[in-house]
Amino acid sequence: METERTENEPLQESKSSNPFALTSEYLSEKLKLRQSFGRKEVLFFSICSLIGLDTIGVVAAAGAQAMSWMAVLAIVFLIPASMVIAELSAAFTSQGGPYLWVRLAFGRFVGTLTAAITWFKSPIWFGGVLAFVAVATAETFLMSGTQMSQFSFHRFALAFIWLGIIAGNVSVRAGKWVAVLGVLSRLILIPFFTVTVIAFGIANGFQGVAFADFGLSFDGLVASIGIILFAFLGLENVSAASDEMTHPKRDLPYAAFRTSALAVLFYGFSIVAILLVLPISQVSGMTGFVDAVKSAFTIYGGTIAEDGTVTLTGAGSFIGSVAGVLILIAIFSTGVTWLMSSNRNLAMACFDGAGPRWIAFTNPRYGTPVRLNNISGLLASAILLLGYRLTDGDIAKYFGVALSFAVASSLVVYLVIFPAFWVLRNKYPDTERPYRVPAHRTVSMWLTLVVAFGITQLLAPGFGDNWFGDAYRPAGWVADQGRPYYLTQLAVLLGVILIAICLWLIGHRNLVSMRTGIEEQNNEIDQDNAEIADSADDEDSEDLTTEGPASNN
Repeated sequence: METERTENEPLQESKSSNPFALTSEYLSEKLKLRQSFGRKEVLFFSICSLIGLDTIGVVAAAGAQAMSWMAVLAIVFLIPASMVIAELSAAFTSQGGPYLWVRLAFGRFVGTLTAAITWFKSPIWFGGVLAFVAVATAETFLMSGTQMSQFSFHRFALAFIWLGIIAGNVSVRAGKWVAVLGVLSRLILIPFFTVTVIAFGIANGFQGVAFADFGLSFDGLVASIGIILFAFLGLENVSAASDEMTHPKRDLPYAAFRTSALAVLFYGFSIVAILLVLPISQVSGMTGFVDAVKSAFTIYGGTIAEDGTVTLTGAGSFIGSVAGVLILIAIFSTGVTWLMSSNRNLAMACFDGAGPRWIAFTNPRYGTPVRLNNISGLLASAILLLGYRLTDGDIAKYFGVALSFAVASSLVVYLVIFPAFWVLRNKYPDTERPYRVPAHRTVSMWLTLVVAFGITQLLAPGFGDNWFGDAYRPAGWVADQGRPYYLTQLAVLLGVILIAICLWLIGHRNLVSMRTGIEEQNNEIDQDNAEIADSADDEDSEDLTTEGPASNN
């Protein structure tokens, strides 16, 4: 509960009212926030952050074993991870949750690293991946496969990005409807698509993998673990807006567990249906889900040529257009929820002395970090324009690798969050925890090891089996390019860390100056109090001197 501060009261809060030693600027910024997230909104926001349609196509394109390992990792990784996130988010409910967890466990510097990495990923993903998927969706279902002109591409993609920034800038009361629409689009599209794929298989035969292909092998794990862990990213996002919720201690664990269950169902049924019915050649990369929808919807009207070209006609074209709109809404909601959470996370980190305060400005009317949102929009736009130019050649190949790793590098945050969970259990044992994870040490170590293995495979594909071998090497790369591939991704990671260090240095300087100001103000108050006490003593002495002779008479 916030209290009004009098003019002469020192800025430093007492330890009992501020147990986590948050800065006065952090505490004052919380007063601008509006509590507009109820239980349903928290759940919808969490679903949009975790369940991405682009991920369905990526996992399906990885083959049957990727789906098998996804089922295994859902049990041994996603479920315990959701338990950890539920405990942390319900125990530490201040704004900027993930930053706060890490900061309390390991200090502001490590907290700054996690906040910067999470933020860096969001605009790059929005502009470098989701905007291109949105363009492909519009071309496929709303333009009958006709490719956009250069002008139309830039107009559509930039509008997609900046509509997302506007949605992040407006108040949560208005912006939360993006998440609501995103969930509704998923609830309509994914079940309908799954039923349609099954009907397509019954009518045209099951042309995909056989049941025997859903096996488990070490090389299958090595090839797919990075993709699968990326699919499970995002449970912690909604806790970045904890102070904008009406009941975070109750609603955050509720959202974590139900989002995980829905992710297993949505991912499981749709990916299995794609793998069993459609040839793998018709499902590829980030636009794989779009390709799969178009192929399946030929059952309502359309054809698939011998070369794999898909044409929708009649009812198939109409239903495809509706599906295209739903896909655009779902993709848009995914990008917006990630931007809203990562920007809030970094903004509160900056107010807590972990970055420059000026970029974290919170609009008092809307209660949102508009300046940081706009910076994210500029970065997303720059990535979009660069990605459009770099389509061929070695430069495009290196850019693609750097882009993909910049997106997946948010996995690095989990290398700190899961150990922080253990540290915080020991460091703050008396903090109220509505939910407690059993065997917390074992769970913390296990999750950290799984994430470390996944990041290793992203940096060095095939490590532990056949590094950069044919089964693990990305398309367009040859066997002797393993070192440049590794160094490209490492350079991206080091670049993000360097940016985080710069943010921390600026924030640390501001924090030192603020503490100096607080000390000076407290010294002035002490001096004023001492002067008041001295004058009071002088007055008492004068009174005694005056009353003394009178009493003798």
